[in-house]
Amino acid sequence: MKRNAFLAPWLLCPLAAAAQSNMNMQGMSGLFNVPDASVLEYGTAVLAHDRQVDGRFARPRTRNAAGNDMTISAGAFPHVEVVGRNVTTTTTTEGSDLSFNIKLQLPWELIEGVDFAIGEMDLGGSVNEYDTQFGVVTAQLGDFRTTIGFGKADGKAATGTGRLDGVFYGVEYLATDWLSLIVEDDVHTLNTGLRLMTPPGLLPEGWKLAGSYMLSQEEGVKDRQDWYGLALTVPLSADYDREIPKSRDRQPPAVAYTGKVVEERLDSNDAVDLTAPPQSEYIRAEYRAKMRSAENLDKVESLRRRFRHADFEQVRVQRNGNEWVIAFENYRYNANAIDALGIAAGIAAEALPEGSRFYLQMEKYGVPIFGMGGDSSAWGRFLNDDAGMPESVLIAAPSNRIRRRSNQGMLDAVLGGTLDYLAFRPTLAIKPVVSSTLGTEFGVLDYSVAARADLMIPLWKGAALNMTRDWSVYETEDFTEEGVFGGVFRNQAVPSGFRDRIISQTIRHGKGFTTMISAGRFFRVNDGVMVESRWEPGDGRHRFRAIATDFDFKHNPGLKREARLWSYRYFAESTNSELNLTAGSFSAGDNGYRFDFTQHIGDTRIHLTYKDSEGNKFAGIGFTIPLTPRQDMARIGGLQVVGAARWRYDISTILGEQGNRLVFGPNVVPTAGFNLRNGYFNVDRLSPAYVRANQERLRDAWLKYGAPQQRASE
Repeated sequence: MKRNAFLAPWLLCPLAAAAQSNMNMQGMSGLFNVPDASVLEYGTAVLAHDRQVDGRFARPRTRNAAGNDMTISAGAFPHVEVVGRNVTTTTTTEGSDLSFNIKLQLPWELIEGVDFAIGEMDLGGSVNEYDTQFGVVTAQLGDFRTTIGFGKADGKAATGTGRLDGVFYGVEYLATDWLSLIVEDDVHTLNTGLRLMTPPGLLPEGWKLAGSYMLSQEEGVKDRQDWYGLALTVPLSADYDREIPKSRDRQPPAVAYTGKVVEERLDSNDAVDLTAPPQSEYIRAEYRAKMRSAENLDKVESLRRRFRHADFEQVRVQRNGNEWVIAFENYRYNANAIDALGIAAGIAAEALPEGSRFYLQMEKYGVPIFGMGGDSSAWGRFLNDDAGMPESVLIAAPSNRIRRRSNQGMLDAVLGGTLDYLAFRPTLAIKPVVSSTLGTEFGVLDYSVAARADLMIPLWKGAALNMTRDWSVYETEDFTEEGVFGGVFRNQAVPSGFRDRIISQTIRHGKGFTTMISAGRFFRVNDGVMVESRWEPGDGRHRFRAIATDFDFKHNPGLKREARLWSYRYFAESTNSELNLTAGSFSAGDNGYRFDFTQHIGDTRIHLTYKDSEGNKFAGIGFTIPLTPRQDMARIGGLQVVGAARWRYDISTILGEQGNRLVFGPNVVPTAGFNLRNGYFNVDRLSPAYVRANQERLRDAWLKYGAPQQRASE
């Protein structure tokens, strides 16, 4: 292999990286083909495309060819970069190769101005075209960056080109903030060229578009020597989300007022109970008169009015001494219910006098799902200034703190609550549904797309009717009868018609226990019952869940589909990460287990998955994004129409020496459109640990939505 020794003197100089990480043509951050020791910034993603391909997509294999090399990359964790890559020829209707790359950067700077990283391309798959392991060092000074590394290429593409199989190196010079010049030796060939970037201020903050032009010393097929690529970098969330919680700059907590609490109660119906009255009859009478005063009654109505103005529903207010208990339901902040908590806390802090305390009881269809309380003044300083979050009461799946009125019987309370929920106030969610294959022998991307409408109608406390219908929109040929082998993916297409018709009843047991029992038609073809129970003790770091189904297949009533699953989730508050282990018998009757690692970056989540099903092993990467704004539209005539609060897309590959078989639906957890995790507990994000980890979100929601609305109404 020809070497290019004239680069060696450059490597003796202390050079520097002045530019942000950019994707190269091998699906890693770096130069053109050479990876460097940088990684994508945490909380950002890159969509990239270039025309250089090699391996089985080039003829002969010893040279490059023009094709389509597409990558989706993410800074999934600080100092960690993950990439999904798909390579094909000049057409996207033939076969392609799907692979995954990963790079890990040493988080400590052992030598000033020098970074170290290791990585692997084409990680784990059964047909490894580009499998390469490497270690790399990047030194930086001023406007220069120099990189040297060593790779071991075992993939089939390396048998022809030998790219990155040995010592590789390169230099990048940032001539301006929008132009860099690059020269590299990737072991296969010497490459030179330039990279153009959008100047600061041209795109929204955090966005960047980069174009690369590379001239290779080694000719490609048909005498082609030049290659180009494009990469778009996008932030996945707000600035404060693109830093893990333990690294965020947080001020000391706000100081709480501690005064004497007199145990009394005043609710919005002007009923007073002295549960711990003073000894003196005169003092008792004085306190009773004070609690009955117009000022306190006005405060109750003022709180109710403020919460209703903020579009909270089912608002009830009671006073216990100097603590105000406020129960409410959130229907407008569906992308993340923590926004509703921030707004509700801001209203209470602004409306209550110095020294008061509040307790917020967030509910869903009458079931308490989260409790949060503290000193109103301390919370006011936290939400409006830079003070840290005060020590507060935070409870997952709490007991009901709203008491019955002293003159109201239990039957009256139950009937009154039922009538409230019989009011017709449905929510209609519209979202896309995609069934797809990526990187198969039949094409780069095949898909079936449908529109889904989810109608939720509350019935009584804890009960709801969920009806889901799909409308097929478009299918590629392989999802139809006209495709290869009569439609190789036809059975995976999304058909038009009703999917779910389910009635559910949710039962709150207390102490973090909740159960949902659902019955009806599930997943188009199953009739029966599903039971889901969860326990979230303490601060919510741990969550245990069990799911059981008893389904009859509608086309063959004797065919049973009985899933039996248990699940454990751990949430790491310091990093906003969660690990979920699920095991048992899954939807299709396959036995096994799955690990899901999820990194929360604002309302975006990145998923890394490992599955073991009946001896088959799979690895995958996916993402979840909201397809609805942080604040959904209000009801019109009682009906609310929203987008998808969370939309997930995954790609996976089979592992091991098992060929490149197509396997659909391994380790699928039976999940109705409305369930405890999604419908009630904000996708496991209503826990004290999550709220503390994302406390900046409380302030941001109040300042962006709550404060302007409240002050405009005054």
